[in-house]
Amino acid sequence: MKKIFIAFLLFTLSLFARGDAVILVYHHVSTTTPLSTSVTPSTFKKHLDYLKNNGFTVLPLRTILNTLKQKKDLAPKSIAITFDDAYNSILHNALPLLKEKGYAFTVFVNTQSINASYKNILTWDELKVLQNHKGTIANHTSTHPHMVRYLKDESTKEWESRITLEITKAQKILKEKLGVSNKMFAYPYGEYNKGIKNILQNLGYDGLAQQSGAIGQTLNTLEIPRFPMATNYSNMKRFATSVNSKQLPVKNVNIGPKILLQNETNKYFFSYELIEGNYMKEQLACYSSSGEKLLLSLNDMKVKIKLPLWSAGRKKINCTAPSKTQKGVFYWYSQLWLVKHNDGTWYKE
Repeated sequence: MKKIFIAFLLFTLSLFARGDAVILVYHHVSTTTPLSTSVTPSTFKKHLDYLKNNGFTVLPLRTILNTLKQKKDLAPKSIAITFDDAYNSILHNALPLLKEKGYAFTVFVNTQSINASYKNILTWDELKVLQNHKGTIANHTSTHPHMVRYLKDESTKEWESRITLEITKAQKILKEKLGVSNKMFAYPYGEYNKGIKNILQNLGYDGLAQQSGAIGQTLNTLEIPRFPMATNYSNMKRFATSVNSKQLPVKNVNIGPKILLQNETNKYFFSYELIEGNYMKEQLACYSSSGEKLLLSLNDMKVKIKLPLWSAGRKKINCTAPSKTQKGVFYWYSQLWLVKHNDGTWYKE
């Protein structure tokens, strides 16, 4: 009887497993690279010092994702550190600081850049050095394409085959060169759509995005948010807000079409239903990626927002609500849209 009670208790607790985590994404850690994708080594050090001095637990990304999938409790204030594109500043400028703290991290690699010895990109031997110091290497495609875009005269079937090969070819090379077996995948440019998510799901991967937000027990494994860290978004006030954030739990999400034309964006709505939590729903606010506060309707737990009239590019809406019990802590949820020019052409980087 006692065993039955204990089993029941453990099962009950598993239904109420707690914990949120934040995933950070960096590219360059350098003073000589583009500001839009860089933090300076001094800023990166300040970030790590903040984590160390404020009770954060830095864990391997795989550990966090597995814990949430298994509905187990996470360590309080859990953080994962990730890098996209395998720039050599990770080795030269970030690794010494990470080693000093003993922090694990993940680097998402597009394999062609390594094989072709692109400038400022790590070599296979240098990636092994990262692996030897708590670094996990993971898949970022073979050639780093805009995955949502079709080639000229390409059919949907041909597109699916090409995108699938981008992932499986990279994984094969990562396995051969570095023994990589994890199935974590970061979307190049943070771009994805339903078709890409279906491919990832069929291949058994988790999909890491670049829209902001924390993760928790309502984790969507194909749209895992990460807080991008770059010069315009890396000051310490913003960093503290990011790493202390929690997941705004939602369900029944409807974003309309993921890919839109400029002149049709404000014809669509973004809607979802809130799940009860330790946040003040009456103070829910949603912002466009430009910082514009958006008008929203809140009917009981149902939220509806009309999309702004956007210019071409990657566009996001971030929704936040303050915690009921923790001052300065916000519950956060974000979504991404891809907006083409009115003539159907894609925006340039």
